[in-house]
Amino acid sequence: MNHADRIEATIQGIYRAFEHPGEHPADAGISAIDNWIHALDGLGGSALAGLQNELRALRGYVERDDRPAMAGSLQQLGMETSRMAHDMHDGTGDHLRHLGQVLITAAGNLKMS
Repeated sequence: MNHADRIEATIQGIYRAFEHPGEHPADAGISAIDNWIHALDGLGGSALAGLQNELRALRGYVERDDRPAMAGSLQQLGMETSRMAHDMHDGTGDHLRHLGQVLITAAGNLKMS
């Protein structure tokens, strides 16, 4: 799966999780997080290492169902994803900017739920 497809699958998974919370078990979220951690392995750079660390933290919050911490982590991931995409002027950058917005929206939705 290329990164654009992975980004789109992640966005759709987030939308499904908030539209049908009872149908989206934590295991699916953990699997998506693990897939992103794995996808970022070996790409290098401190920004990506920071994203991986935040994804690992998010995984723990999901396992513990710590919703306030999940919201904070999603917010952080959304802001960092948007920052990384800022200077990218191609399709991948567009997908990353969209993902950043969706993550920030998801954080807000989680805070309100």
